Amino acid sequence: MVTTDSADVMKQIGRNIKAARARKELTQEALAHLAGVAVAQVARMERGESDTGISKYVQVARAMNVNTVALFHGVD
Repeated sequence: MVTTDSADVMKQIGRNIKAARARKELTQEALAHLAGVAVAQVARMERGESDTGISKYVQVARAMNVNTVALFHGVD
């Protein structure tokens, strides 16, 4: 599925973050701690409610040891 609408893009990124976190068996709290962001920030990112700067996505990806590009899978 390719997503282009802004809200849909954020939701797709959120789904990708949540899926990666689940594969790593991390809680939102653990991911937030590893990434150096607030738990609420992780929750908003996963729900697609946060149009976060790229640096936060990089932090989250690095904390999970996944390629940042993977968070954008399905977004075009």
